[in-house]
Amino acid sequence: MKSQWPRLLRSPRRSHWPPQRRYFSSDVHRVEVPCRSSGSITIDLHNTSHIPSTVPLVVHLPPFAPIPGADPHLPDFLAPFPTAVINYRWTGPSSLTSSHTAPSTQDEFKAPLYWPTPLHDVLFAYSWLLENLRPENQARRAIYLYGTYLGATLAAALALTESHKHEPTAVRGFAAYNGVYNWTMFLPDHKLNKPTTYRGKTTPVPPPEEGSALRVLRDAMPDLFGAPVSLFDAFASPSLFFQTAGLEIPPSFTQTVAVAGLVDRMAALGLEGSAADLMPASVAKVPRRSALVFPPRKSTLGIPSTLLVHDAAVVAAATTSSTAKRKTTSVRRRKAKGNQFEAQAEELAGLMRRSMEKLELKERMKWDEDFDAEGEMEARVKVVDVGEGSPHELGARGDAAVWEWLEQRITL
Repeated sequence: MKSQWPRLLRSPRRSHWPPQRRYFSSDVHRVEVPCRSSGSITIDLHNTSHIPSTVPLVVHLPPFAPIPGADPHLPDFLAPFPTAVINYRWTGPSSLTSSHTAPSTQDEFKAPLYWPTPLHDVLFAYSWLLENLRPENQARRAIYLYGTYLGATLAAALALTESHKHEPTAVRGFAAYNGVYNWTMFLPDHKLNKPTTYRGKTTPVPPPEEGSALRVLRDAMPDLFGAPVSLFDAFASPSLFFQTAGLEIPPSFTQTVAVAGLVDRMAALGLEGSAADLMPASVAKVPRRSALVFPPRKSTLGIPSTLLVHDAAVVAAATTSSTAKRKTTSVRRRKAKGNQFEAQAEELAGLMRRSMEKLELKERMKWDEDFDAEGEMEARVKVVDVGEGSPHELGARGDAAVWEWLEQRITL
């Protein structure tokens, strides 16, 4: 499938919202960060020499690994802030990487560019930023992350594991747009993909819309992760820091565990077996989804300030007949519950709020009768639906939401 991602990433939209700030567009320089035996990556630093080192730093994680040789690009609404763009490496959809892979990447870096390579790249880059951009004399500096699509996955994982409350320089929050925070939601065995029953009629859950960003990401999973087991890594699926997946690890990205087992038995029996031989020797017990304690009780981690921005869920178009209207209503309800960016954001937000309630706010609720725990949780972990917007890009509403969130936390 030929996607629109490359064209949109090479020619980013210029937004028209009006923050009245002085821009330092020429203050950009690139540094190379070694990743031990795994080659090196680059970080683009914007405005870091003009603005004091005590001003909070924004770390931007792009939607995909950038095209080698492309000029550094920064979203318009990040232009006023000191920002570091981490140019991580991650094999994406073939239309992005087939004709744009740099020779140096192929010659000097032999390890596969799928998971966990991008995670290692981001951790090396983050360590470099801590070492080189922290203020002197242990002065405090907040770090805020912003990521989109694949970058949103990485931003969430980094924020949840580097938000040390007592460290002078650490992650204090992250904003993300159209992130996938639980890649196991794409697997056929996930409950979101089970057929639904309405008035006695069973209907399969439709796949992501053809040509949509979610469809591109789903189809790219073999390139992105190599094997299904990687989807169960909590750093790849940050929701799994808070709960187990409740799934067996399948042998493929597209088959259920039961179907894969049947195929294996058919291959082993060949033409000599009977139908009875195809039945499994025992019925496998499906793992139960279980809550996990995160952050760990003895750690210094806390739940960071969070803004999860997502596009509206795809719904069926309205029709005119009364029968069709009833059908459309049921389809709309079913699709809204499927694997959409909304479902991804709502699941992660719900898990983060539950963690706050159980680990952080529980004691205060016992002695402070006036404390609004629900308001505190929703204020720290926000979810914003920005509507349908333009394909594959954050629209004006999304720009404004992220910029306002950053403005509340960064004073220039």
